Amino acid sequence: MLRPKRFLGNLLLSIAVTAIALLGTEFAWRQIFENGDVSREFNEKLRFVNPPNAEWVIRTKDYRTHIRTNSLGFRGPEMPAGQKGDELRVLFLGDSFVEAKQVKEEERFAERTGALLAEELGKSVMTRVLAMGGSNPALELLYYREIGREFDADIVVQVLFPENDLLPMEGPYTFRTESGDLVLEDIWVEPAPPCPWRCEMLKRSSILRAFYHSLRRKADRETMNPRQMLGDYYWYTSEGQDVLKRENRWDVLQALVGTLRWEVERDGGLFLTVLIPSGFEMQSAWQKEYLSESSLPRESWNISQLLSTAEDALHRESIPVLDLRDAFLGTVSDEDPLYYKSDPHLSLRGHEVAAQAIAEALLRLR
Repeated sequence: MLRPKRFLGNLLLSIAVTAIALLGTEFAWRQIFENGDVSREFNEKLRFVNPPNAEWVIRTKDYRTHIRTNSLGFRGPEMPAGQKGDELRVLFLGDSFVEAKQVKEEERFAERTGALLAEELGKSVMTRVLAMGGSNPALELLYYREIGREFDADIVVQVLFPENDLLPMEGPYTFRTESGDLVLEDIWVEPAPPCPWRCEMLKRSSILRAFYHSLRRKADRETMNPRQMLGDYYWYTSEGQDVLKRENRWDVLQALVGTLRWEVERDGGLFLTVLIPSGFEMQSAWQKEYLSESSLPRESWNISQLLSTAEDALHRESIPVLDLRDAFLGTVSDEDPLYYKSDPHLSLRGHEVAAQAIAEALLRLR
């Protein structure tokens, strides 16, 4: 009679010890290999946002950042309530370059731009940021419609990173053609992607997730074509830029940004598009290092053309554009880089330079 009880007790003890060991291993893995960032949540009107009213700390070898979100899930203070006063209001829309989890909230180029404008104009300037890592021009239009319009901005700044902001014709939107131009007809939020049991396990375990992605990369590497192998860097090649034109992605960009610009101006605001170059383009030593290890010949690349084509496409629609390359080229160096090498976003120095250039452009715009 005692043996079954002893066996059951040993079994439960073994399960408990194993569970504790696994939990301890998971905790240690997250402390060592994860940076502390949190997963975004699905929102029916905005797609994915950060957890609302939350705070956490991101830690990497290059920076340590305290993050706070408002009730909408965006980084920064709440949107103002009540009537607008005599302050100048500036709204920034964009992706992870504008959300800027790499620097303190007050060090982002959006907030720095507001401070520079306030100093130059001698009046109060209120800036707000609707930006999310992984966003794109389609979602930014929804941000404006759902939230930004009520902010009653005097100026709206849409920041584009062409490397991953060039959307295909097929997506959560429809277009029609008028006089040869693409015109946005409708836009909506895609439903939340399904997450079966394997997905749920990967969401909950950093170790399983890392192991799974490692196996996938190893399997995919054997069958990848250049487009898959290079990822977004493919758009910096001559072949990739031919694909962008063939797939009408420049037309999609014009239609989405043009719609946002029209709505902002209809609402009484001024509009500016800012183009952010990549560290791959701006930091020459990093570029040489990458190209030396690339399997593609040097003549396959046409790195500077990507932003130049984006600027030309927007200018054809008479959309005001600021290309930050001019400002960056005057200050960039490998000793004091404008980007983090381990994290391809702007460094503190990069935010300083960007803010100065944007503030000067907005003063000219007014």
